Amino acid sequence: MKKSRKFNDILDECLERLLIKGETIEQCLQSYPEQGDELEPLLQTALVTKQASAIQPHPEFRAKARYQFHSALQEIEQKRRIPVFGWQPRWATVVAIVLVLLLAGGSTVVAAGNSMPDNPLYQVKLATEQVQLALTPSALGKAELYAKLADKRVAEIVYVANKGKPEQVERVTQRLNSYLVRVAVLATTQKKEAGVLLAPPPSAPAPSEQTRGGRDEGIKVNKQAKLRVILSGYAAEHPQALRAVLKTAPESAKPALRRAIAASVANYKKALEALD
Repeated sequence: MKKSRKFNDILDECLERLLIKGETIEQCLQSYPEQGDELEPLLQTALVTKQASAIQPHPEFRAKARYQFHSALQEIEQKRRIPVFGWQPRWATVVAIVLVLLLAGGSTVVAAGNSMPDNPLYQVKLATEQVQLALTPSALGKAELYAKLADKRVAEIVYVANKGKPEQVERVTQRLNSYLVRVAVLATTQKKEAGVLLAPPPSAPAPSEQTRGGRDEGIKVNKQAKLRVILSGYAAEHPQALRAVLKTAPESAKPALRRAIAASVANYKKALEALD
């Protein structure tokens, strides 16, 4: 409880600095590096909500945002004590659901779906993706979603590279890399939990459908096979797409693009190896 109160105080301070004083998220994270992983998605969501809802930074908005955040806190504590379907959402998940879906509104979320990194709605797009990830319960399901989000990030890299924006190429590449790393981690975690390799050898017999365990294993194998097909396709398509734009992109974006190509090749290789 003491730790929660301390984090509440830090969050309140950062909300005021962000929404009232006009400081950046980076400035607040520099003040509290140890809480950065929890603070960043919360502050991003608060900032996006303010922008998307055209709410001016006045005390009424600060009070409303603070109320939403602390309501989310109470919900988290309740769900920790009484698990619902085995799912215990994190801070960022609850806040994204409360603020993005309720304050920004469904139409804003839809409009943000095709936004690019230079669009004000892009952060809404990222927050919505975090909600989707949080609502995906299984490790394999999350890994598949991360792979599909990686496809979006590659399209964004192509877009910002053609615009001659190397800084944004670097930022989106970092997201792409983190998604592929998470695919590998989720695959490895799944193998450890199951105590078996993710994919059975080609000579292994099909899972029995006579027991619940057999049915579950059969479903799992199908999901593993689907994930492998998705990753294998992207491992070939994405570096090819990035190499193609390398020929036409402004010179200023080419060094970042080359790093994106090398990183995508290496990280797809690691993700596929984790499925072996």
